[in-house]
Amino acid sequence: MNKERNQQKTDILLTKDEQECFQTLVEIDSNWAQLFKENILSSRDKITARLMASIYRENLVGGFDHCEIKEAQHFQNCAIPAGQLLCIHFTYTGRILFAKIKGQHAFNRIDLEGPFYWYHESGEDKRVLHPNEILDVIIQEDTQYDGEAAKQFRDDLENSAAHMALALSYQAQHPLNDFPTLLEYIEAQNDRYLTSEQLVIEGHPVHPGAKLRKGMTAKETICYSSEYQHGIPMQFILIHRDYARTMSAHSNYAEVVYGAFEGLKEIAQNQLEASSQSLNNYVPLIVHPWQYAHIITEEYQDAISQQIIVPLTYQQNYYAGLSFRTLMPEKPEQTPHIKLSTNVHITGEIRTLSEQTTHNGPLMTNILTHIAHNDPLFKDVATQAVPELAGAHFYHPNDEDSAYQEQRSEQLGTLYRENIYDLLDDNALALIPSSFVVNKPGEYRTLVIELIERFAAHQGRSVDMSQLCQDWFAPYARALIDYVVPLLVKYGIALEAHLQNTIAVFDDRTGAFQQMLIRDFEGLRIDQQQLSSMGYDTSDFHEKSRILTESQTSVFNKAFYSTIQNHLGEIVAAIAYYYKDEQLENKLWQIVQTQIQQCFDRIKQTEMNQERINTIYQTFFNPVIDYKCVTTMRLIDEAHHYTYIKVDNPLHMTSE
Repeated sequence: MNKERNQQKTDILLTKDEQECFQTLVEIDSNWAQLFKENILSSRDKITARLMASIYRENLVGGFDHCEIKEAQHFQNCAIPAGQLLCIHFTYTGRILFAKIKGQHAFNRIDLEGPFYWYHESGEDKRVLHPNEILDVIIQEDTQYDGEAAKQFRDDLENSAAHMALALSYQAQHPLNDFPTLLEYIEAQNDRYLTSEQLVIEGHPVHPGAKLRKGMTAKETICYSSEYQHGIPMQFILIHRDYARTMSAHSNYAEVVYGAFEGLKEIAQNQLEASSQSLNNYVPLIVHPWQYAHIITEEYQDAISQQIIVPLTYQQNYYAGLSFRTLMPEKPEQTPHIKLSTNVHITGEIRTLSEQTTHNGPLMTNILTHIAHNDPLFKDVATQAVPELAGAHFYHPNDEDSAYQEQRSEQLGTLYRENIYDLLDDNALALIPSSFVVNKPGEYRTLVIELIERFAAHQGRSVDMSQLCQDWFAPYARALIDYVVPLLVKYGIALEAHLQNTIAVFDDRTGAFQQMLIRDFEGLRIDQQQLSSMGYDTSDFHEKSRILTESQTSVFNKAFYSTIQNHLGEIVAAIAYYYKDEQLENKLWQIVQTQIQQCFDRIKQTEMNQERINTIYQTFFNPVIDYKCVTTMRLIDEAHHYTYIKVDNPLHMTSE
C-alpha cells in the first residue's frame, strides 16, 4: 500500500497552470523548478485544507451536519496512523473524506493538514491528489452548484494551487532561512514593514483562492507579487481634466500628487510643452505596469492618440504589498502608498478600482479625523486611521453606454494613502498582522509567538506563559475594540479592520504593543441614517456608493467579521495552537469580551439612543453569530452579496 502511495506521489500529473509555472521556472532557475515539483502535492493540500474546512464550517452540502471527529485508531489500516480525524460523509455519493485535525478554535474553526484521503472499507484509502476532486463531489451532492460559477471556481482552485507551489518553492530558498528567527530577518531589512507584507507567502488563511492570480502569466506573477520582493517601475500618466474625476481630503488634487513626487511636475510640464499643451489642463495618475501593458495601451488607445492620456517618462519603483494592487515605496523613500486598478483575479474578485473608492476615500478620511479629534470616546485610544489623501479615475463624459463608461472608469484609477512611516516614531516596529501566522519553513513557531517571547524576556518578573500571553494580547485587543466598536455603535461606521487592512506597531526592543493603524476604506459599510443623525452629511459621497446602506445587520457583520472573527480570531487561534492550551484560548476570548463590555459602558454614558446601544450589545454576545461563507459565495457567484451561516460565538461562552 505504501509503495502504491509513493507511486502516486512521483507520477503526479501537472495541471495546465502548474505546467506553465514549471516551464517558466525551467527558463529562470532549474533548482527552483525542481523545488516547485517537490512542492506540488503539499501546495495542493494547503488549498484542499481550506476547501475541506469550508465544507465543515459553512455546512456546505451538509458537510457539518454529516461529519464525525474520530481517532485514527477507529479505522483499520487507516492511511493516517494517529491523531484526530475529521470525517465528512457525502450522503448522495456515499463517499467519506477524511484528514488529520491540527486544531479546533472559536467560530467553528477547524484547521486541517494533508494528506487527505477518500475512505475505503478495504483499507486501500485513496489519496486526494487535487482539491478539484472534492469540488466534483460537492457538485454531485447538490446540482445547484453545477453552473458557470462552479466552472470558474474549478479554474480558481487549479490556479491557486499552482501559485501556492510557486510561492512555497520560492520560500524554500528564501534568504530568511539564513536567520535564526523571523523577527531577526525582518529587523535586518531596510524596510521592516514592507518585509512583513512580503513574508505572507500563503495568502488568505481560510480562503481556497488564497493564491489566485488569474490573468497573469507565471513570469508576471513573479515580477509583480509581493512575496518575490521585486521593485516595480510605476507608469505615471496625465489625463485631461475633462476626462478625469478627482477628489482630495484637503488641497487641490494635482497639488497633492505633485507635492508628493519630486520632479514629477517638471517632467509633466516639459512633455506637455513639447506638444503645445498646458499643464493646467491635465491631472497626474499612476498606473500599474501590468495594467498599462495589458489594458491601457489596448483599450484606451483612442484616448492616447488624442492626447487625452499622456504617458510620462517619470520613473519610480514601488513594491507590491500583500493585497497586490496596494503598493508602497521602500524606505527611506516616503512617498504615498498607492492603490491601483489591476484587471487580475485575486482571491475572490477582479481587482479593479471602483469609482466610489477614489472618490469616497478622502471624504471618509475627513469624517474619521473629525470624529477622532472631537469625540471624547476616542481620547487616548491607541488606534488611528491611515489618511487617504486623494483619488482620481478616468471618466469619459461621451461614453453612451453607462456600463461601458463605468468599466473604463474602474480600469484606470489611483488612490493615494499617507505613508505609514509619516505616522510612526523612527524606532517603531510596524508589522502587518497577516504576518503573525507566518512561520519559517519546517518550523512550528509563528511570528506572533516570537513577539510574545520577546515580550516575556523583557518582563523581569516570574509569571507563567499563559499570563504573559494575556498581558501581551490585552492592549492589542483593546486598541482595536476601543476604535472599531464606538464607530460602529455611535456613528454606524463599520471599518474593515481585518489582518490585511491593519498595521500593528510594537516596541522593537520589548515586543510590547504600542499602537494600531487601520487602512483602506473601500470595503467598509456605513449605516447612512445613523451617521447622518450624528451630524455627518453623506450627500457628497459617490452616487454609486456600495458602502452606504440601510441594513444595520450588514454594517454589524462587516465590523464583527473583520475585527473579531478574522483579526482577533486568527491571533487567538495562533497563540492557543502553539501553546496547546484550550484554557488559554478561553481566557483570551474573555479579555475580548470584557473589553467590549467596558467599551459599551463608556458609550452608555453618552447622550445616545440607549435602545440602539442595547440592541448592538446583545448582538455582540448572542449565543450564535453570523459567519461569512467564503466558499459558498464563490460557488454561487455572490462576491458583493454576502452569504452567512450561524456559528457558536465565543463571546457568549465567556459572558456572565
